[in-house]
Amino acid sequence: MSLTAYIIFLIGAATRYIFGFGEALVTTPLSFNSNDAVALIGILGLGLAAPAVVKNYRYIDLKLIIKLVSGAIIGVPFGLMFLKLGNTLMLKYLVGIFLIMYAILNLIKLKPRQKSRFKLPVFVAGLFSGFMGGAINTHGVPIAIYGQLAKWPTQYLRANLQTYFGIIGLIIVLGQGLSGLWNLRVGLDLILLLPGVALVIFILEKS
Repeated sequence: MSLTAYIIFLIGAATRYIFGFGEALVTTPLSFNSNDAVALIGILGLGLAAPAVVKNYRYIDLKLIIKLVSGAIIGVPFGLMFLKLGNTLMLKYLVGIFLIMYAILNLIKLKPRQKSRFKLPVFVAGLFSGFMGGAINTHGVPIAIYGQLAKWPTQYLRANLQTYFGIIGLIIVLGQGLSGLWNLRVGLDLILLLPGVALVIFILEKS
């Protein structure tokens, strides 16, 4: 692993620790030409979810988690299939364009007016999230946007995001392993990353 890639992974870990999601958005460019990076991003995200779940367990909504995971379980295999057979580079570009447009709309306050509660079924959000997670490890983005549109309270959003990330992250990581994405290089890179990630979390926790 190059020094640049190492630093990007650490920035991704810091982003996840501070905001509760987003490490895949920082690190996904590393996976443009490497499935090893895809596997490493998945494992890193799974490990980062656990501490947040413990800290926010009181706000976990089990009914919500079950609906999200039920959809994601269906979506993940299709995402993994797309990773193997589809054009993931194009998908990453489309996701990037969507996020930029969404951010601009939020910055200039052009949000759609909601006269009633956001009605997209949670199951559908989980389905799309599972697909995105299986394909390019960005399963957090659909749920974060869904939570914002549904106007979930911040603590509720954070707790349930992390719980969902932990469960679906495990499914994605195991699926990636069964798909042949795990290898010796991924294991060695993970060992190199762990001390740096631990140091980043320690610094952020003390600051």
